[in-house]
Amino acid sequence: MRKLLKLQFVRYVFVGIGNTAFGYGAYAGLLYVGLEYAVASLIALVLGIVFSYTTQGTLVFRNATRVTFIKFVVAWLLIYVVNISIIALLIRASLSAYLAGAVAVVPVTLLSYFILKFAVFDRGALTRSS
Repeated sequence: MRKLLKLQFVRYVFVGIGNTAFGYGAYAGLLYVGLEYAVASLIALVLGIVFSYTTQGTLVFRNATRVTFIKFVVAWLLIYVVNISIIALLIRASLSAYLAGAVAVVPVTLLSYFILKFAVFDRGALTRSS
């Protein structure tokens, strides 16, 4: 198990399960109290950014700095737009906002891994730009 946890993508998946549970729990709770899905998703995103940056920046990518935090926030604004677009499309296809949010988790998780790995926490990009 220790060797497996040395693999970055495996760490991302394990940390991501907790981050996803936190983010989706916030989203579902906000829907439950009556917020519209886009507002619920935005608030859940803001809460999730703080939680996720800490876990992903330290446990997964091991590169949490002020610069990566700014890049992380910008990346998640883009990911939010993709997420809301997927949810809206699924709602138009007659899924509930709850189910649409749950279905969107899979493609958004994959997209976010690659954006975070290569655009936010890539140490090579930091040294190449210096």
